[in-house]
Amino acid sequence: MFNIIKAIWPLLLVAGLIMVFKFIIAIPSEKIKKSKKSKNKPNLAVYEKKPYLFDNSSEFNLYNVLLELFGNEYFIFPQIHYSHLIQPKKTTWKEERKHRSRIDRKSADFVLCDKERIVPQLIIELDGSVHNFKRKRARDKFINEITKTVDLPILHLKADNLDKEVIRKEIEQKLRE
Repeated sequence: MFNIIKAIWPLLLVAGLIMVFKFIIAIPSEKIKKSKKSKNKPNLAVYEKKPYLFDNSSEFNLYNVLLELFGNEYFIFPQIHYSHLIQPKKTTWKEERKHRSRIDRKSADFVLCDKERIVPQLIIELDGSVHNFKRKRARDKFINEITKTVDLPILHLKADNLDKEVIRKEIEQKLRE
């Protein structure tokens, strides 16, 4: 038996080294796999529930006015993403994605929809002081142009003037146009 071991000892040595090498490599690769998994897992602790749907009291007040004035006639939806109201025309997937990305992170403050089929009839934007910033004005211009292109009326109301009769008249006029 000693002669057999003496004859194959180089093979045993190589096999042993391969096993040791695999073991040494296996441990770090498992750690790498585990660390990659933990890096891809989102940190959910950074999120919290918003205390209110509306970002400010002006939006909440306008919502209540809209419900009072038009709640019997229209569904009034707050904070609707423009990608739920407008879609890119069918082209290639890449082109559609590019055009959708221009609208999918923007939302309308309010949308009035008919009660029969829930078709949008009017978008209402409440313009506060942030609408004086250049970037916000550029966003408003783009939204105005796109809503005009798709024939979806939009009305901008000033946050500092939420008089019920003024709001009623402006909305009724916009809906007749």
